[in-house]
Amino acid sequence: MKPSTTDQELLAGLEEARKSRPDLGEIIDFHLQIITARLAIQVEPPQLEVNELQVARLMDERTPLLRRWGLEWDLDTFLTLAISICDIGIRNRQDLAAHFQEVRALLQSDHEQVARLVSAYLMEDKVGQPGLSEGTGDVLLFVLIHALHPFLSAFASALTPLIKDEQWYQRQCPVCGGEPDLGYLEQEVGGLRLLCSRCDTLWTSRRGECSYCGNSSKDTFAYYPSDDDAYRLYVCDNCKRYLKVLDGRQASTRPLLPLQRIITVGMDMAARQQGYV
Repeated sequence: MKPSTTDQELLAGLEEARKSRPDLGEIIDFHLQIITARLAIQVEPPQLEVNELQVARLMDERTPLLRRWGLEWDLDTFLTLAISICDIGIRNRQDLAAHFQEVRALLQSDHEQVARLVSAYLMEDKVGQPGLSEGTGDVLLFVLIHALHPFLSAFASALTPLIKDEQWYQRQCPVCGGEPDLGYLEQEVGGLRLLCSRCDTLWTSRRGECSYCGNSSKDTFAYYPSDDDAYRLYVCDNCKRYLKVLDGRQASTRPLLPLQRIITVGMDMAARQQGYV
């Protein structure tokens, strides 16, 4: 299992995408600022006393590694980055500025509550909405994902070399337990790889079923290919979730998957317009 893409690679990919996709200029500029803010945070890989046998046992038990060793994260560093992300959102996303302001106020109001919120999110991959207005929960999730990324990425880089991919085949990330938000069909054999929405770990999963609830009924689980067959949109009517999937068999080179997550925003909009989340 390969370590996740670095933010330096993603920054370079976004710069190139800005030249080739002028239609996505605003969204790319927004994420360029987010990634630049993430790069300003220095987080060293954790020093863990761990071996392959311990990791293999947890894989057999279907236990994400984060639940065994926990994540070392610094509240002050997290808050600095999270508030910076809120400020970027306020400046660049007028449609969401009020939500970013609300999240910013939450982060500054009660640090103990923030610590509890982050800890619960890390363990459960869910975000509670402590008195937030409608729509702010999604923005809070966005801020948490990006503000915790340097810590989760460092954790993943220390542990992914010890994971044997064939031991997992689950619907959640083997490192942090996060959900996928992008899929990739491998060039050689068409196997489905999932990209973690939180730490960018890539792992192999089963094809032919929903990557969120496991539904495999042809009546309620389907996919729709793009006009050029480069992408597929998997949709599940059982849980009303969707997954964007890049078909690597149609590509000449291996794509930068965290970049694909950003530049496929049109697929997100199309799925949500049809009632999927």
